[in-house]
Amino acid sequence: MEWLHILGYLGALLTGFVLGLLGGGGALLSIPVLVYMFKIEASVATGYSLLLVGIAALSGAVQNVRKKWVDYDAALYYGIPSVITVYTVRRYVMPNLPKTILQIGTYTLDKNHLILFILSAVMFIAAYKMITSNSTQASEVQPKQRSHYLQLILYAVLIGAFLGLVGAGGGFLMVPALIYFANVPTKKAIGTSLVLVTVNSFIGFLGDIGSHNAFDWQFLLTFSAFSVTGVFIGHYVAAFIHNDKLKSYFGWFILAVAIFIIVKEVF
Repeated sequence: MEWLHILGYLGALLTGFVLGLLGGGGALLSIPVLVYMFKIEASVATGYSLLLVGIAALSGAVQNVRKKWVDYDAALYYGIPSVITVYTVRRYVMPNLPKTILQIGTYTLDKNHLILFILSAVMFIAAYKMITSNSTQASEVQPKQRSHYLQLILYAVLIGAFLGLVGAGGGFLMVPALIYFANVPTKKAIGTSLVLVTVNSFIGFLGDIGSHNAFDWQFLLTFSAFSVTGVFIGHYVAAFIHNDKLKSYFGWFILAVAIFIIVKEVF
């Protein structure tokens, strides 16, 4: 068990490193690390992940605010509905989900299995985007000439629900919404999404506190310290390397982890 914990803290370091290097995606690793290496229930791990993601994303969010890479109008339209949704899911939906969701023969789908299946679905989407995207494509993405804030609000509610359920995976889904629905340039969309991820994560975690969940604060602080260290290492390394190929390789890694989760939880 001791070696699993060592691997777990290395996983925390990797989670932060990927966040610092690529600006997203690393948070998807935090829940598998918590569940399979620290043996924490998935429903609890999602709450831990929200705090960890919020802390890890905060430094990047502050930098984006300083560089003026944040569109506050779009953040307002996206942020308010997503924050309300995340808090509602964490405060009222998650605590009241039945332990057994579905039973077919000898197979039982419980709450923790459902969370991990949703997480794996989000990981498949993230892996596809990382494997197939590159900087040329990103630079060629043009926002719509007209803003569609109603679609942005509806999308924000949907992504807020995902973030509330799985505790990760919001950032890479926010960027295209800000580009296509709010007419935000790509660089500002990335900066705005990081601010939104930070706020949503902390608000979602407050929902967990409000539902009277007990947390191992000493463990959370230790895990967070490794993640934040990884973020700073990732920021430093990002200045020296071109990350397009790394993003593709990490996409394949995320895909492998998603397949592992499916196989592990089904069989």
